[in-house]
Amino acid sequence: MSVNMPSTIRKMNKEIVLNTIREEGPLTRAQISKESGITKATVSEIVSELIDEQLVTDEKEDDDTSRRGTKLSFAKDSFYGVAVDLGGTKINICLFNLEAEILGQYQTPTYKTDSSEAFIDSLTEDIEAFIAEKQVPKEKMKVISIATPGIVDYKAGVVLEGSPNLPEWSNLPLKEMLYKRTGIEIVIENDIRAALIGELYKEEAQTSSSAVLIGLGTGAGSALFMDGKIIRGANNAAGEVGYMLFNREHLYAPTDKGYFEILCAGSGIEESYHKLKGEKVTPEAIFKLASQGDLTAKYIVDKFSDYLAIGILNINAVINPEKVLLMGGVTKSAGLFLEDVNQKIANQTFSNTKVQVELSSLKEQAPLYGAAVLGLSTVFPSINFIKDAQLY
Repeated sequence: MSVNMPSTIRKMNKEIVLNTIREEGPLTRAQISKESGITKATVSEIVSELIDEQLVTDEKEDDDTSRRGTKLSFAKDSFYGVAVDLGGTKINICLFNLEAEILGQYQTPTYKTDSSEAFIDSLTEDIEAFIAEKQVPKEKMKVISIATPGIVDYKAGVVLEGSPNLPEWSNLPLKEMLYKRTGIEIVIENDIRAALIGELYKEEAQTSSSAVLIGLGTGAGSALFMDGKIIRGANNAAGEVGYMLFNREHLYAPTDKGYFEILCAGSGIEESYHKLKGEKVTPEAIFKLASQGDLTAKYIVDKFSDYLAIGILNINAVINPEKVLLMGGVTKSAGLFLEDVNQKIANQTFSNTKVQVELSSLKEQAPLYGAAVLGLSTVFPSINFIKDAQLY
């Protein structure tokens, strides 16, 4: 009898039944048994548990139930969560269901506060107001997932080293602080890593077993997915490409920002133009000036393109990804540099190391989708969002 089945097998069978219903439903119990290879008796027991847990609904397709049985569906709207992407200039908040579908969004400028306590108070107020506006009962709200810049210990829920754009954002017990204020399960992750998980779930990298996402905004960072596993590193600092070095002189002149960030991030591009011309111009404007023949802007853009290609080639030499994706504010000007970067990479690779650099199609939605998937995977570990992928 299935009641005497070892707990690990029982757990595995439950996961198979749930995901079969989610991916292929509505299905009858008999269809689930045939599809999964699990006995009808065991399927019926598991389905009863899933209905009690409000993860599955049992609906009669028509009155001919004696022949067809009743069909089961994944109850994607039985519970909800909130995802938050903390940016240096803006904060994006969204509501999602059990399918990680975004059901509504809210955006606000990043709070101008001097302390992390005040910042988190403002964030809590906005999250709670957003939940109230969406009329979600508290008992249906299962998780709040935060995508934050910086080095994150996701297990402890602590931001180890944070962004200078957020106040007192280092050694910050963000999970604990938010849980005390909301009473809802909290999950935190690095924003670029969350964005890569979003891409794996929704768009460009979903068929890849190895992929890299490079974020080029005010700063620079990356996230790595290798052989089906998200890579975090010994101290959760894997992917900190902003600190990549390019020549011997860099070795003897350490910098807080890192040389890849100075050469390729938006802040570095802006600072380079300011040093040479004495003018404060946005990175987007600098790329446009370069396309119009401005020699200073063209020099900066050519240097950016060279070092971005070198950085990607170095990453490619180490992990050999199937795909490299770019996202962030600098990519608004991708039409003026992406083809050049891909050509430079092609010149230095061969058949087994060729890699195409593409833009993230989800853009600023990517961290929200990724945070949603991570949050749901934490509170509902039986739901398999990305097949054969190890997210934690």
